[in-house]
Amino acid sequence: MKKVLLAIALLAATSAVHAAIPLLNATCPGGIEVHADQGGPIYINGKEATLKRFNDNAYEARGGGVTISLTIMPDGSPNVAYTGKGRAHGVCQITSDAAAASRATSTGANAAQNAEMMGVFARPLEAVH
Repeated sequence: MKKVLLAIALLAATSAVHAAIPLLNATCPGGIEVHADQGGPIYINGKEATLKRFNDNAYEARGGGVTISLTIMPDGSPNVAYTGKGRAHGVCQITSDAAAASRATSTGANAAQNAEMMGVFARPLEAVH
């Protein structure tokens, strides 16, 4: 019975680790390629990395002598940084991000709505006869 409960607890913990990881691709200096599937896992140069969850917004993936730090900002945008061999470190360039497409669509819709409203208010008042 204890083994069954332990197995269920481990399964639940594993599922929770991948809860907030977004779908993204990033390129880091030194030719390091990062890919994260929605909900995890994270791949470094095509190989699945060992994942550590600090909280719902901070993850660390290790593999191939590289550590990738994934942070989800309050607006939902991801930040990716790396630490490599020989004290190499830096910020990675996100090349595709599913959440960014969603934010852009939402922002574009809001901008169009705002422009429409501004057009309504920017029209000159007609003289009342």
